[in-house]
Amino acid sequence: MELLQNMDPALLPYIAVGCPLLCVVIVVVGFALQTVGSFFDVIFGFVQAATDVLEGGPVAWCGCVLLLLGCIACAGVVFLFVTAPGSCTEYPTRFCEWFGFLS
Repeated sequence: MELLQNMDPALLPYIAVGCPLLCVVIVVVGFALQTVGSFFDVIFGFVQAATDVLEGGPVAWCGCVLLLLGCIACAGVVFLFVTAPGSCTEYPTRFCEWFGFLS
């Protein structure tokens, strides 16, 4: 009780405003930490999914083989679209008509 007897009355308005302000700051910091935590959960979820694919998942190397086959297929499609305009002028095919490589 000695603390209350020695308290300066001029500090009471600061205490009256500071306590609710401190509560608001604590709530805002709580929401901010929850938001940042959710953001990191999403990022680390993607990292975990990628490592599961690279590790092979439940069957050893199955996921890695599928990932490599997917990369090879994407490279093949890109190669096809890069070389198609040049070869369509020499050898026009139905593929060239479908994708508009014939003028």
